[in-house]
Amino acid sequence: MFEPLQTLNFIDLIARIGLAALLGCLIGLDRDLKNKPIDFRAYMIVCIATCLVAILGQELFATYAAKDNFVSLDLGKIISGTLTGIGFLGAGAILKDKDNENQIVGTSTGASIWAASIIGLCIGFGYFVVAIAGFVVILAILLAFGYFRGVISGQKDKEKAQ
Repeated sequence: MFEPLQTLNFIDLIARIGLAALLGCLIGLDRDLKNKPIDFRAYMIVCIATCLVAILGQELFATYAAKDNFVSLDLGKIISGTLTGIGFLGAGAILKDKDNENQIVGTSTGASIWAASIIGLCIGFGYFVVAIAGFVVILAILLAFGYFRGVISGQKDKEKAQ
């Protein structure tokens, strides 16, 4: 009924899922507070779901890799498939501005939802330092360069409320 975990214990599982939720939430809050098209809950869900995909990949590999030659598992395919799928979600956030047909909006949101999925994969595979380092740099880009975007181009990073 319950398949025992092969690669981590219950505390590690909860820690990974919790860290993915926290980091996804913090990136999403930046986007949500600026009235971007995807809110913080979606970031949390993406980060947690990709974390779970990574954990599942490790567990499946540990469970079936040595059992027989029929089962073939490639963790690289899990990563590439996940990132391709999330790419479609991120692309959905990129839209033409309804007030200015020549202006595209949502590119940072699209990129950051994809980045949240990579953070989730890093956490799921157990690479906490990589995930946190990437998170810090991504959040700094969203916050600091969002401010500088306004200074340099005169365009506000915050969108009008819907």
